[in-house]
Amino acid sequence: MSVILTLTSCAIIAAASLSSTALMAVAIATGDERAELAEKGLETQYVDCELLVKTLNGFDCHIKQLSENEIHVSTTAGNLIYRRDSIEEPFRMYLDEITDAEALIENIRSLEVDYKRNVQAYTYDHIRKNLTDDMTIVEETVMEDDAVYLTINIE
Repeated sequence: MSVILTLTSCAIIAAASLSSTALMAVAIATGDERAELAEKGLETQYVDCELLVKTLNGFDCHIKQLSENEIHVSTTAGNLIYRRDSIEEPFRMYLDEITDAEALIENIRSLEVDYKRNVQAYTYDHIRKNLTDDMTIVEETVMEDDAVYLTINIE
């Protein structure tokens, strides 16, 4: 029996991101609306704290991790606070002291793509490391959009 696993391209996943859509609202929001968005926070897909910190370390920003559930990020375009109530849920992103909304949105979009790329790499490595003796990778194909197809034979 063979099993085919697909690790979808980060670019495709990023196109459907909830926080990117919400960030567009930030760019056009008035002062009062921005204050409300900053208070409520924006949904993200970031669940893994370690991967989020690893991804943030690739950017020109100052990171202060207070706990597994709270990370403060300072950039020249504004400050971000990633917070959640428990490790079982994704982080919410709170905006603070925005000095350049367009630059901040671009930074966050880049962060989303890099985070998803790190998730894809982690998943790929995890699958390869956890193959049992009765499992072998028969075929591995990287597509034009960077999606990875793994065909695993299970004896």
